[in-house]
Amino acid sequence: MKQTETKAPSILAIDASLTFSGIAITTFSKEIIFLYTIKTSSENHIEQRILFVYKTLLKIIEEHNIKLLLVENNYTGGSKEVNWVIGIIYLLAAEKKIPIKSYAPASIKKAVTGNGRANKKEIKLAIQKIYGDLKTNEHVRDALGLVHCYCIKKSEVKTA
Repeated sequence: MKQTETKAPSILAIDASLTFSGIAITTFSKEIIFLYTIKTSSENHIEQRILFVYKTLLKIIEEHNIKLLLVENNYTGGSKEVNWVIGIIYLLAAEKKIPIKSYAPASIKKAVTGNGRANKKEIKLAIQKIYGDLKTNEHVRDALGLVHCYCIKKSEVKTA
């Protein structure tokens, strides 16, 4: 994980998964600071994988001036492993006293593409229009989608 410490207040968006968690750190004006994917192997025991995700997220939080955490909510079910990672995110938010915002998958898709039922290809194209042609994976793009959703929702509140 190559990075430098961030001085500006920043947002940490996490596309939660036990296998591949997409990480995007941006300024509050959506300037990209750091993109990363936390990868764990199914060959390792669950508790080792959870600990690795926790320690990696903790390190990222401690090396950046994180003022807000963003996560996709998983209220409609999803895998128990995703819920474990979301639990880690909420635990870290509480430990570090960082506010957290969560958004429904359809809200994120609608903010990014204009369509709450957009597919991965549509999301990829929309993220490329917003952030440029990034050489990254769908997990990091989903994390960037969270940032974009937050910024859209924040601007809607200001204009209301």
